[in-house]
Amino acid sequence: MTEHEVIWKLNELLTNGINSESEAMHFVVEVRKVLEHQKAKAKYQYLTFHCDWAVHAELKGPMAQSILRQFDAANPHLKAGVELHDLPPPLRREVEGISKMRYFGNELESFSKSNGLPFLDSTRPDGWSHFLHLYVGIVENCPLVMSAKHGGASVASVTLKTELAEKRVHGERLYKVTWVVADKNGKSGEIYVINSFSARPRATSYP
Repeated sequence: MTEHEVIWKLNELLTNGINSESEAMHFVVEVRKVLEHQKAKAKYQYLTFHCDWAVHAELKGPMAQSILRQFDAANPHLKAGVELHDLPPPLRREVEGISKMRYFGNELESFSKSNGLPFLDSTRPDGWSHFLHLYVGIVENCPLVMSAKHGGASVASVTLKTELAEKRVHGERLYKVTWVVADKNGKSGEIYVINSFSARPRATSYP
């Protein structure tokens, strides 16, 4: 399939809206194809990582190791009772950028613009948060595993968990994304993020 054909399929997906895990999976697979066509994986490292994560039962690649090293650096602080927002500023920014998937969202938006594609909010104002809810359902329980060559690391793996709240709050569906950080000694800690999307989304309108 040519690059033009893949981009056409992505445009169709985004125009119709991504409303299921299967559509979200289709989307990231097609994004990955475009990255390969354009030899743009180095330019969009976080976007490539998240596309790869969706198609692996566990991930040990270079970007996964880079992310795990950030959690490993934060782990002693978190085990000592330091809150995420009280981590040393450079480390806090990195861990928040990863755990809140800001880097993923920023690179996906940049990728969309450079390829003339609408962003995820083209069909609903909360399109990114709704897509993220579907995406984390795909990568849930697919751990990032620390390579054996990082023998001095305290972290063995990081696994994503997600939980959708049963009750709606002011018409919003809340969902919790938890990053479970497992030590090599068998203990684990957590970093979690709360997001939401509309239970009854309205179509995006533009002036």
